[in-house]
Amino acid sequence: MEKMGFGNVTSTSKTMKIIDTEKQIYVLIVEDDLLIQKIHKAMMTKFGTEVQLAANGKEAVELFLSGAYFDLILTDLEMPIMDGIEATKQLRSMGVTSMIVGVTSRNQDSEIQAFMNAGLNACYVKPLNAEKVTVVLNELKNI
Repeated sequence: MEKMGFGNVTSTSKTMKIIDTEKQIYVLIVEDDLLIQKIHKAMMTKFGTEVQLAANGKEAVELFLSGAYFDLILTDLEMPIMDGIEATKQLRSMGVTSMIVGVTSRNQDSEIQAFMNAGLNACYVKPLNAEKVTVVLNELKNI
């Protein structure tokens, strides 16, 4: 067992789990890049989460309008049809209280701040890694 971020992580060759996770965590990955979708889905699956994909913000908003619920939303900043900022604003205005984490290739402070101001809980530069996922999932446990 090693200490990473805010919690303990156990690691096996197949699955990484956050200690004391009592319920299944449902994750929505909102990303238009197919390679990043695969990387993030594989990463989240290794942590034992259930993952659904959306190719843009409009699909994410429509999922919530149809009654879907996710504990965690990982959303890209730049996507066609509806970007991450607009999707986050709409989800928050609909009363969505899920943790929303921005994942972006941008690292300019002003762009990240605008993304955060839309209603994100956190924002990370792509791609996610085990340490970032551990921090996010442990923070999710504390909400």
